[in-house]
Amino acid sequence: MLFLALGILCNVILLLIIKSFERFGIPTLQGIVVNYFVAGTTALFFVGESFTLSEVAGADFFPVSLLLGALFISIFYFISLTAQKINIAVASVANKMSVVMPVIIAFIIYGDAITAFKIVGIILALASVYLTTRPSSGTQTSTGKLWVLPLVVFIGSGIIDALVNYASKRLIHSPKDDALFTGFGFYIAGCIGVLWLLFMVLVKKEKLVFKSIIAGILLGIPNFFSIYFILKALSSNVLESSQLYPVANVFIVILSSLGGILFFKEKLNKLNYLGIALSVFALFLITYEAFMH
Repeated sequence: MLFLALGILCNVILLLIIKSFERFGIPTLQGIVVNYFVAGTTALFFVGESFTLSEVAGADFFPVSLLLGALFISIFYFISLTAQKINIAVASVANKMSVVMPVIIAFIIYGDAITAFKIVGIILALASVYLTTRPSSGTQTSTGKLWVLPLVVFIGSGIIDALVNYASKRLIHSPKDDALFTGFGFYIAGCIGVLWLLFMVLVKKEKLVFKSIIAGILLGIPNFFSIYFILKALSSNVLESSQLYPVANVFIVILSSLGGILFFKEKLNKLNYLGIALSVFALFLITYEAFMH
């Protein structure tokens, strides 16, 4: 349970730091690119054994690590935009309610039982994303067209969760693999980010900002641990994946929403609060039967 609690804490810290980028004038992409190299380096520090690039390239997890690298940076960018342009609660719900996707995949691939509780929970989870992302009537013009941001976050985060779960079950065979899988996914994300950043600097004439390095370091360390601790929690078998992801995500939704209200004075309307409450209830339904047996 300790690994799960630490994973939840790191995920909440991530969202709060991302939200802070705008306040301190840090270009989002620059901070994210630095963050991935820091996260990758932190991961390799935890390998604890020698390894070669050919060993990594030949590992079972490497193709998935490549795909995750591309998804990491693109979805992380959309999460940051959602947190900055709408609010942390929307970013958190869209990100974490995507748990319905690995749950559905677990029905198909891993043979998990399909029950009425889980089906209703999935439907309510989708409804909660809609409610949480609804702007106030007075802000419809400013945020109404931004619905695509949480939608992309929802779909992309679901794919990432499903891939991480698949790798944990089928492709990762040792604690060393945990760190290598995560680390190289981060490095690949960083390399893609460098190409993206070069385009922004050379073509769009974006200026490099030194404090992006500091911000990237602060972001990169909890970014690594947010995945590392979840992998550790999965491998500990304290909870099944169909239990662990919803439990983790409901706490992340609640704590990050509270963090947005406390630290950034974010204001939510009645539908937003209803959406958050509905997301908690939906995750309860998804996990209820697993905990009752």
